[in-house]
Amino acid sequence: MSDNNRAKFLGYKKLKRFVVEYEPQGICLEYEQDKNEKTKELELPEINNETDLEKTTDDLSKCDKLITPSRKVDLRLILARIQVAKTNESKYAVFKEVKGHNDKVTCVAMTKNGDKMVSSSADKTCKIWDVKTGDELYTLDEHDEAVCCIALNKHGDKLATGSLDKTCKVWSTETGKCLHTLKGHKDTITCVAFNHSSSVLATGSHDNTCKLWNVQTGQEIHTLKDHTGPVVSVTFDLTGNHLITGSHDESLAVYEVKTGNRLHSLTGHQGAVCKVLLSVDGKYIVSAAMDNTCKLWDLSSTESIECIATMEIGSEITDVTFDPKGQHFAVALQDGSAKVYKTETQESVSELKGHEAEITQMVFNPQGDKLLTASKDKTVRLWNAQTGEAVQVLEGHADEVTSCTFNYIGDCIVSGSQDGSCIIWQ
Repeated sequence: MSDNNRAKFLGYKKLKRFVVEYEPQGICLEYEQDKNEKTKELELPEINNETDLEKTTDDLSKCDKLITPSRKVDLRLILARIQVAKTNESKYAVFKEVKGHNDKVTCVAMTKNGDKMVSSSADKTCKIWDVKTGDELYTLDEHDEAVCCIALNKHGDKLATGSLDKTCKVWSTETGKCLHTLKGHKDTITCVAFNHSSSVLATGSHDNTCKLWNVQTGQEIHTLKDHTGPVVSVTFDLTGNHLITGSHDESLAVYEVKTGNRLHSLTGHQGAVCKVLLSVDGKYIVSAAMDNTCKLWDLSSTESIECIATMEIGSEITDVTFDPKGQHFAVALQDGSAKVYKTETQESVSELKGHEAEITQMVFNPQGDKLLTASKDKTVRLWNAQTGEAVQVLEGHADEVTSCTFNYIGDCIVSGSQDGSCIIWQ
């Protein structure tokens, strides 16, 4: 039976893509039925270095008719990536140094499958690069001022860029074309985020507002005006029904996306909030502020959101991040150190010391056992998150390192620098 006939036999179900989770391991099938997008989870066995990938591929394809013979090859490659992620303990070395920006790199990001990376710069451009070759694919040069923030959607086919020119642009990473220019903010755009389904984009600005946009049409949906200071951090919950914002007015806000109504105002910080983040399991919000504290907020009740812990950090906080399971969170400091805490108990797990200057960005690897930090001391460092031991120091940048990230497997790192270059580490 051909793939087309097989799809008709299923009731016009057509597999669009595989969505992969490496920690915990999982594969989700996104498919189309009667012009509606739906999802379902594969019942995936534990993948390790002993797993027979050919047999597992065959078994999974027999269990779900969405996996047609032509898509078995894709599934086999995904299982191989999961296996590599499970067993990878290799050290990293410079694979490629990519140069092309004329000013500092402000952000870096990688698509979920790891084939492309994006860099933004104060030179008013973004660039899309081929990770395997280091070749520049596209230069996105339609902003009039520095690009301050970027976000890739879940599938990696769309990129949002926020700029000092007060606009946000949505681009296709597959063609390098600008799809929409979003106008309406009256000051610098400081943060951008897609919801999980990539249907809504949020932008925060120094004009004290947050705006919600329809990604498909580029039309504004709502303007959220409750904050009295710059909105510097935005994040959606997994359902896409709620948006959390953090502001220099020392507060957080939780909004209903459909109506634009503010559901909760979270106060208690005594300084400007610099970042808010939601745990992957959707149970907690962590907020970091200029009062040198982190607060953990419990989302178990939709009626009220309570602060369950305040951590006095003792130094200015530069970044905060959850591990992939939401079991731990880490706080980066201006003094060059970082601290790891258990989420549920807020117990201190480890302290990372070694950088000689401020940490600018920090991220867990997909397995959740390592932390990657970028610093103004021109290095990137890899740490054991449980012990605080420095696993590796990555040296190669000629100036301050502004940003860093892993690919979704964890076997590739990208870092960006004040010197205008990016390094791909493998």
